[in-house]
Amino acid sequence: MQHPVIVAAVRTPVGAIGGGLASLQAQDLATICLKNVLASVSLDPTLVEYTCLGWVMQDPRSPNVAKTAAEKAGVPPTSPGTTFHENCASGGAAIHSLARRIALGECSLGIAGGVESMSNVPRYLYTGRVKNQLYGDMTLVDGLFGALTDAEVGDGELMGLLTERLVEKYGATREEQDEVAYNSHHNALRAWEDGAFGDYVVPVEIPRRRKDPLVVAKDEGPRPVTREDLAAARPYFKRDGGTITSVNASSLNDGAAAVVLASRERAAELGLEVLAELKGFWNVGVPRDYMGEGAFKVVPPLLDRTGLGFGDVDYFELNEAFAAVLASAFRDLPDLPPERTNQWGSGISLGHPVGCTGARQVVDMIHQLRRRGAHRGVTSRCVGGGIGSGEVLAIP
Repeated sequence: MQHPVIVAAVRTPVGAIGGGLASLQAQDLATICLKNVLASVSLDPTLVEYTCLGWVMQDPRSPNVAKTAAEKAGVPPTSPGTTFHENCASGGAAIHSLARRIALGECSLGIAGGVESMSNVPRYLYTGRVKNQLYGDMTLVDGLFGALTDAEVGDGELMGLLTERLVEKYGATREEQDEVAYNSHHNALRAWEDGAFGDYVVPVEIPRRRKDPLVVAKDEGPRPVTREDLAAARPYFKRDGGTITSVNASSLNDGAAAVVLASRERAAELGLEVLAELKGFWNVGVPRDYMGEGAFKVVPPLLDRTGLGFGDVDYFELNEAFAAVLASAFRDLPDLPPERTNQWGSGISLGHPVGCTGARQVVDMIHQLRRRGAHRGVTSRCVGGGIGSGEVLAIP
């Protein structure tokens, strides 16, 4: 068995929906990210043997974006690529799959990551291709709204409403959730102010007619929210007695993230520095109507598989699809240390471009560990439909 290591890790800034990156399709964002992750270690694209990318809100404009974006980034057409749809875990699933391919000796070097352009999710016309639909009105369905809904729960429930069930199960208070959101924004702002993201978040140039290009160089989500702002926000999903607001939930976003994975032998052969080791990864299933608990239910078996305890981990990032997820995690996992969790922000502040998030977490954790002189990190996320997904990373 070959041991997969990570030799490069970059991401784009995370753009707000309709924001600076909105004019770029998912394929454009992925191509920019793949070019930059290869350039970050001066790696010849022709050496890439396989590309794996996560993308949730796929559409026919870019079928199998992993293959097409890789080719546009200079990877030869003889190198295959696979696109993954595992809802919010898609970017993580892509990394897991490439790691397995390397471990099994199917390839020795490849790119894995994730992409999402929530600004460009189509609206769909589901009718029109069967008999007896020759006449009458036809309704466009919002693909973005549909992707944020679990159609198998009740008559269809938005993920935020599902998470109100999590609040009731674990007793996470509104005040606890607002404190998670406050810390997320201010931790992310502090990291940006300290220059933590500057070395590997690649600026994106947006061409404009008769103007200089628009340069998006920073995440568009983090902002100096106050506790008063958070307390004043009204419940969004459950108007009567709810706790989840638009301020203590993640936003809708655009972005891409990628890593270069290689066998340890191939990395040494090419003279590539090992940034991090992928020590383990794991998925668990949870009830779909409590999907948010996947982010923390995956952590104990992930630690068990790698022979670690909570005290052996320097930093954690449990994705904040909603602040209620992290607030519930602290209640369910008493050994999870708040002072070492989501210290560079997460989905609430940085944003949650769903197909990108798993890869974004891995990229950020690698650089957080290295910058802080730390050794081990855990990244995890909840997944619509009832999955928890995560990784253990170590700095050699």
